[in-house]
Amino acid sequence: MRNSVPQIVRVAELYYERNLSQKEIATIVGTSRPRVSRLLADARQTGIVEIKINRPVEKLPELSEKLRKTFKLRDAIVVDSGEEYLDSVRNVGKAAAELLSSIIEDDMTLGITWGQTLFQMVKALDTLPLENIEIVQMIGALGEGDSHIDGPELALRLAEKLDGTYRYVHAPAVVGSEEMKEMLLQQSQIQTTMRKAEQADIMLQGIGSLADEMSSLERAGYLSESERQESLKAGAVGHLMARMININGQHVGKYNDRVVAISPEALRQSKYSIGICASRRKAKPTLGAIRGNFINTLVTDRRCAEQMLQIN
Repeated sequence: MRNSVPQIVRVAELYYERNLSQKEIATIVGTSRPRVSRLLADARQTGIVEIKINRPVEKLPELSEKLRKTFKLRDAIVVDSGEEYLDSVRNVGKAAAELLSSIIEDDMTLGITWGQTLFQMVKALDTLPLENIEIVQMIGALGEGDSHIDGPELALRLAEKLDGTYRYVHAPAVVGSEEMKEMLLQQSQIQTTMRKAEQADIMLQGIGSLADEMSSLERAGYLSESERQESLKAGAVGHLMARMININGQHVGKYNDRVVAISPEALRQSKYSIGICASRRKAKPTLGAIRGNFINTLVTDRRCAEQMLQIN
């Protein structure tokens, strides 16, 4: 049976303006509930009904879904890129804050790293009335550079927004030797924090690119130019929790031996392991993070998403 425009309009009015159920509408117009459902679908497809969602930042649903399906992610959220890099970072941060608000519940533990995108996420997050929330650092602190984007500051601010508690890792992100790292990981306080972090329900992490000569690791003095070049020669395209990875998600180079952070395997076990990044420079390391199964959810901008699909 062909659906006429007047029929579609009538059903749409009853459903969207008068808030009647599909069963009630079927009785009123003298048809079946499945046909009412088809009429409502036609209303959207023909443009008779246009659905607008008011939200903090504009998302790109078709590109988001393409990214999710292509890389078999739990979820992918793509926002439009801004004119400047910082604009893109802000957009991604707002989308990440919205995502976090939609999935967080009472009695959860959140793991967090550091970086600009996470700073913008925490900044954009509304205060939520939750109970028994704990924020835990998953990696040591930067220590130098911009303190606002460092792990301890972000853990504190996020705990304030969620009315929760927080745990610090009282150690640098990268130390001088593997022996020193092992010694720190044997410390009772650090050991307890790391165990907590590895069991986090939600893990929030930025993604670092070695194409960016002024990454957080470099600004903090943890990555020298010679070390960056060595990592590139070893095949690294970026870093996740300060550990160098190649485009296939494999850890490469000796730099990783000195990183004070949770086990990479823990990232694969979390309910939500969320990567948050912006700019096409992050496309290769983000692909590596996905291929290594270190993230199952991604929040990014259009330029990064399109570059990822082009490279894949």
